[in-house]
Parts: sequence; structure tokens; C-alpha cells
Amino acid sequence: MSCDADIIVIGGGHNGLACAAQLARAGLSTIVVEANDWIGGATGTHEVTLPGFKHDLYGSSHVWIHANPYFRELLPELAEFGLDYIWADDAITGHPTANGPGIIVYRDVERTCESIARYSAADAQRYREIYDGFIEIRDGFVKGMFSPPAPPSYLPSAMENSSEGLRMLRDYNLSARAFVEENFEHPEVRNVILGWALAPQITPDQEAVGQTFYIMIPGLHEYGQAIPRGGSQMLSEALAGYVRAHGGQVLTGTGADAILVEDGTARGVRLTDGRELRAAKAVVSSLDPKQTFLKLIDRAYLDEATVRNAEAFSFGAIGVFRAHYAVNEPPRFLNGEEMSATAFQRIFHSVAETCDHYADIALGVPPKNPFIWTACWTLQDPSRAPEGKHTLIIDTFVPNRLADGRSWDAVKDEYAALLLKRLRDYTDNMGDENILASYVDTPLSIERANACLIGGASTGGERTLSQTGYFRPVPGYSQYRGPVPGLYLTGASCHPGGGITAMGMVTANEILDDLDQ
Repeated sequence: MSCDADIIVIGGGHNGLACAAQLARAGLSTIVVEANDWIGGATGTHEVTLPGFKHDLYGSSHVWIHANPYFRELLPELAEFGLDYIWADDAITGHPTANGPGIIVYRDVERTCESIARYSAADAQRYREIYDGFIEIRDGFVKGMFSPPAPPSYLPSAMENSSEGLRMLRDYNLSARAFVEENFEHPEVRNVILGWALAPQITPDQEAVGQTFYIMIPGLHEYGQAIPRGGSQMLSEALAGYVRAHGGQVLTGTGADAILVEDGTARGVRLTDGRELRAAKAVVSSLDPKQTFLKLIDRAYLDEATVRNAEAFSFGAIGVFRAHYAVNEPPRFLNGEEMSATAFQRIFHSVAETCDHYADIALGVPPKNPFIWTACWTLQDPSRAPEGKHTLIIDTFVPNRLADGRSWDAVKDEYAALLLKRLRDYTDNMGDENILASYVDTPLSIERANACLIGGASTGGERTLSQTGYFRPVPGYSQYRGPVPGLYLTGASCHPGGGITAMGMVTANEILDDLDQ
């Protein structure tokens, strides 16, 4: 029977496309199938407020993808297909405060420490110590992030035989709040560092996340922050262009209905429009395990434990609530011109109030005193709006289901107004006269737009000990190989998890190893 391609990839998000591009680079023919009429998944950019205003609907800031050595190799070739990164060479993230100048994280670690030292010289020194320690673990971090995950005993066994190793292991097992309270002294510095650490949708008192700080703090200075000119979408468009230029196809508007298994081996995909595509060498799913294991594969090929683990896979109770605005001018923060010139801001009130925010989430109520993130990416990339105008994002974390039974669709405008009020507390120009149009996304609408963003979660699955590393997506399948020969796994539900990382290239490398190419 003739085949349509060497490899068929299910899902046209950036990870599926990165996998296909890496395979195409090795000379294999690929077909990517995407259920939506557009590609990009959680890196999508759309004009949702007014024509000419380009809004990143989900992922915006590109940091960890630049730690990916395989992506860095491919990046010069992707420039031919329109991918042009604009780097934040100075200020990266602002942290406005109600009192004092606020704290700004710069690409330069010395300037960052100077900003922190306005509040505490001791905290600035500790921040610098954490950054300096990255030199010793950098190579291991890159290998660990962009390789199949090691068994859970690997790291402890390597560190438990020295007092320094034991101290680090203890730190790794701390909660985010415990780490911050042990390592920093000033309330504002604690507030800033804790808020930063919670971005992967972890909770303040969730244990065993202390390792985050030893990567998060130095990583931003080491790898920098960039956004694609024209929107996050341009990453996926460039990858798709690369695939097509190498003889592949990217099909939209038709997703996978089933993975075809013949003689115990994955042989192709049946599409939702009834067509069948045949793969000569492999099928790759970039979808979450509930879709891949429980919908696309005949359960005759799964053992009871795998079915049970897939059914138990959790996306958590935390969802994203995001309001998009087309505005005349960017927010003008009360902390001064330098804060206002920074495109991305985190506004957290205090450690106690942050914990209250997560307590509200646990209770299933909209947080009453929410922290917010804001991003005015047109400060960094003016091409995303008509001349002289700007785009603005305000978002926060909320419970993806409300305990009182109300729908987020019913309360979204009221809650968006609360977030806007919060921003107005820190700025002097965000009145109604500055706003041209708005668009609000809730956990419900985010899931409707992308079936992998369950409950508005952007992480591909809860980041808990039972769902990270060797246990991700489910025990027995962390090495990117599926339950039948010829089936491979990629995407945010696999290691290293959510975020813009192009980890699909890691899956591609495993396929190439198996094919001896």
C-alpha cells in the first residue's frame, strides 16, 4: 500500500511543527494535520479587537526556546521564512510597587541587582549568588531539559553524597513561598520573586518546586527574552514554511479522528473529514494524553494501568483569564519612565495577598484582590498595531470552574473590569478615553479555541511531582514513544512541559535515532 508521507504529525501547534521541521531537515517527508483553521496552537496571534491590532492570545514571551540547542541550529534557516526575533536588550520585566521605585529585571544581572538593592543589599547579593551558581549546572540543565527525562532516582543519587548536594536537594524540595522566605528578607523583594516563580501555574505552598529558582533567575539573564516580529504566530508560520519548502504539507481544518494501527504498529491517521493518511515510518501525536490515549488509540492496544493513568491525568484547577485591549498609548506607570518603557509587567501586592489569591482559586471563586500581568508588546514591536497605537494584555489566574455554578461567560466583563481597575491603581492614563476596543478570554473560551488547553491551562497538564519528568505524560511513556511501535509523543504534555520551547525537536531526534538517520 502506498504511503502519503514518511511521518504524520497530529497537531499544528509550535511543538508539532518543530518536530516536523526537524524531521524534514533530516530528509524525511512529513504531513502535519491541525483541527483548527489556523496553525500555532498556544502561540497563536489574531486580530481580536480591531483590524491591524495583533494580539498574542496565549504564549508571548520567548525565553526557553533559546536554550534549545536544536532550535538555535535551525533558527538561521527559519529567518528565510519570516521569523525575526526582537530582543529585549535592556529592561525585560517590570515589577511596579505601590511604594518606592519598583523593581526591574534587566538582561544585565548587575543592573538587576542594583534595582533590587534599592530595597535590600542583602537580597541583591543573594540574587547574584543564585545567578552565579548557574555556571555549574548550565550544561546539565540544557541536557536535562532537551533530552528524554532521567529516572527519578538519578538526581538524588548524584547529589546525596556531599553536604552541598544535600543542601541543594533540600532547597529543591521547598515550596515557592518557603524558598522565598528563606532566601530573601525584604517584603517587596519576596513579593516580586514569588510572583515570578508562580508563572508555570504552581501554587505558593506546593512542595518540590525550589529547583525552579536556580533556573528561573539565571535563565532570563543567560538566554534573554525575545518576541517574534509580527506576533508569536510567526514562529509557527516559519516552521510551517520550512516544512512545506522541504516537500511536506500542513493541513488545517481537519484533525485526527483515530490513529490507524495495523499488525500492532501505527500506520497512519484517519481524519475527521473521513480521509486516511498513511505513514511509511511513524505517527506523532502532539495532543494531550486524554486525547491521544483515550480517543485516538483503540483501547485494545492499552493495558489497564495506562488507561487508568491517562484518565487520572490532571490539568489542574487553575485557568488563565486574559483581557486584550487596543489602546491609544501604552500604560504610564506611577513608578516612572523606565518602568513605563518596559513592555512586560508583573503586579503583585504582597506575599500574603498572593496566597489569598490562590486560596480563592481553591474555593472556586474569582480572586477578590487579584495579581495581574500586563504586556504592551508594541513597545518592543510596533508592527503589531497601526502607527502610533498599541496592544495591551491584562491577565491573571482564576479557578477554571466556579463553585457557585456560574459560567465564566456570564461574569467575564465584570471580572475584566476588576483587572483594569487594578492596573489603574498603578498608572495615570488608563481611563476609558485611552481604550479603543477590548476582547476577553476566559478558561472556557480558551478551551473552546484549543482542545489541548483544558480549563484554560496553558501548561499541558498540572506541574506536580506525579506529572513531571519520568512520569510525564503517564508512567511508562516519558521517552516520547507511545504504546504501539511507530507511535511517538510530543507537545506540552510531555517533558519538559508547557512553555515555548520547541521541545518537539527532541521527539524528532528520538525518531531519527530509532530510524538510524
